[in-house]
Amino acid sequence: MIVECPHCGAKYPAEEEQSPGGPKLRGQCKNCNSRFIIWAPADVPQLPAEQTVAVTVVDGPNRGQFFQLRKPQTILGRSGADIVICDPEVSRKHCVIEVYGSTATLTDLDTTNGTFVEGKRIQSCQLKHLSKFRIGATTLLFTATDKRVSESDATLVVRPARLNKV
Repeated sequence: MIVECPHCGAKYPAEEEQSPGGPKLRGQCKNCNSRFIIWAPADVPQLPAEQTVAVTVVDGPNRGQFFQLRKPQTILGRSGADIVICDPEVSRKHCVIEVYGSTATLTDLDTTNGTFVEGKRIQSCQLKHLSKFRIGATTLLFTATDKRVSESDATLVVRPARLNKV
């Protein structure tokens, strides 16, 4: 996130950290060398402490792979991304998921092949628990599950589709 130094007005990236009172941004100005903390507004992406937020590949080359989102802003793509999808139809940096508690915003990064939700090409769309979306030939499932659920209860089983014999 980019913040502005309250002392000289210079703009800098800041590290986000969770604190008991909520998210805060910590920075040090390279121009005037002052240190500052800015409490983040409510609309800053943040991972929920009580939930596990993840995407699972339900169809495509990486079918069955599970990716826990460990950052409030996660880029999905073919290379150089936070989550790498091995699909030649996926752009290097294809889309970003910004988590806001148990919901998220999915945003296409101006890709050639697009990002699809419910069969429609989107620029940006809200995701909630069990939302599916497609990038390239890969379909993913967004989940936000309660951390109090035991791991054996939270396991997602992905089974291959049955083929109809002709």
